[in-house]
Amino acid sequence: MNERERFRRLMRGEPVDRPPLLEEGVRAGVLERWHREGLPHGTTHLDRFGLTPHERVGPDLTFRPRYFGRIVDLPLREYRRAFDVSRRRLPRDWVAVAGRLHAREHVACIWSSRGLLQALGVGDWPTLEQALLATRERAAHVQELLDHYGDFCARMLELALEDVDPEFIYLSEPISDNQGPLISPASFAELMIPVYRKIVTVAQRHGCANLLVSTYGNTNRLFPAMIDAGVSTIWLSEAPDLPELDYRELRRRFGPMLGLIGGIPLSVLRERSPERLAKRVRETVPPLLREGRYIPLASGRVRDDVPWDTYRRYRELLAALLDADAVSEATETPGPA
Repeated sequence: MNERERFRRLMRGEPVDRPPLLEEGVRAGVLERWHREGLPHGTTHLDRFGLTPHERVGPDLTFRPRYFGRIVDLPLREYRRAFDVSRRRLPRDWVAVAGRLHAREHVACIWSSRGLLQALGVGDWPTLEQALLATRERAAHVQELLDHYGDFCARMLELALEDVDPEFIYLSEPISDNQGPLISPASFAELMIPVYRKIVTVAQRHGCANLLVSTYGNTNRLFPAMIDAGVSTIWLSEAPDLPELDYRELRRRFGPMLGLIGGIPLSVLRERSPERLAKRVRETVPPLLREGRYIPLASGRVRDDVPWDTYRRYRELLAALLDADAVSEATETPGPA
């Protein structure tokens, strides 16, 4: 069974020998530190632990650069030009990419949305202020813009799905800090959930029912609307270690049909306490594995504030748990493919 097959079976609630061994986006500078600290030169953490990065492909979903700083002020006609539907948004080597992915064994996804704030042109603090004020003071105008953004995302996804059959559809939603989302749940539901529904419709028409939201900070209050719209999996990154974001609590609230990736706070790795790390991993991972639809992973990109010895311990703890009988007990009722 390869990683692609494991992911698909796992997220359908079917038994697997183990979850896919995904990785945390470790960059070259971190590997340089780890090589100084004991990781053999000429090898990476991927080699050491048999990890396989997932691959994210698809169109460029950013607005045309010439519109930076004024996206939210554009009339609809100009906004459509900023987010124009075009095959030119696909990578130049898209035919080769699609051909290579046809017989892949690793996990691949298609990026379908960059989120509400990016749809409103946020790229720095001034544009963030513009966007947030517009959602309150010009809600009807923002809604009109986002109606096109939903069409744009759906049509670009349609183009990509003609050539690639992904394990999941990827939606990014960087809308929260550690205190909570930057807009209210009601405003998010009114403005952005229609975008999600358009994406879900296209994905399901192509037979891909697994829609994953990657989000940062404390997005807890937005999860009900996301899940109601058709999101099937949540992947928290750079999230604070709060009770409401504990994956065991998310599973209790939303049930075993919700897929989860992550769950091991980066703060626990940064503390460099072997005892606390072991306690957290052993408390969190086994019950979620038994229920299925769970891939254990550090919640976010592992950076150079995590030494090799800590990362090695974390990976060895996971390896021991994934070899245990708990994995084979994940026998949830199969859901949609």
